[in-house]
Amino acid sequence: MSRDVVLLDAGGTLFEERETRDETYSRLLAAQGLDVGVEATAALRKKVHDAMLAEAPAQTPYTTAWFREFVRRLLAELGSRADPEPVRRQLAEHFARPEHFVVHADAHPALEELAARGVRLGVVSNWSDQLPALLQALDLWEPFEVVAVSAVVGHTKPDAALFHWALERMGARPGQALHVGDHAVNDVAGARRAGLAAVLLDRSASVDAPGVISSLAEIPAHLAG
Repeated sequence: MSRDVVLLDAGGTLFEERETRDETYSRLLAAQGLDVGVEATAALRKKVHDAMLAEAPAQTPYTTAWFREFVRRLLAELGSRADPEPVRRQLAEHFARPEHFVVHADAHPALEELAARGVRLGVVSNWSDQLPALLQALDLWEPFEVVAVSAVVGHTKPDAALFHWALERMGARPGQALHVGDHAVNDVAGARRAGLAAVLLDRSASVDAPGVISSLAEIPAHLAG
């Protein structure tokens, strides 16, 4: 069966941050007098992030309330009793501004090619509720019938519910769909457990491997059932 629906991850797949997430956090923490360096920030951020994800669904990840608690715990790990809200606001403002992101060169041509083939498109992303506005600012909104954002839907990849939410709104079945993303667990394993076909996007891949593509231009080759 030929697949006529393609769902795509957003960050890391369609666009990338101009500086790494850890560089951004490290820079903003340094402005608060917490100059711990990028590597230490990365370790702390992962520790707090993983602990909070393990607590879901007690609190939906990536909502404003979730990020406020995330920053509070991050500051606490650094021995700071500072109000987390100013830092959270600075982070939210940073990640809302399109100039802090770059659209991958293969994104627009691939989306245009898929649309020309009659393929229906959607986004499935673990992101805050700022994603729709960011996609519009990056000129990535128009091709998509649906944008499933974890903070809005209340489910987070690799939970099958986020994929199914998108497909239900498109009136499509899992067997009709291919998901493309850059995370082996959240995107590939999650989509496959939800009944979709999936491929891993690894732009650094130098050799062909089953289920791995190095460019969004390779998507059409994976639409055959």
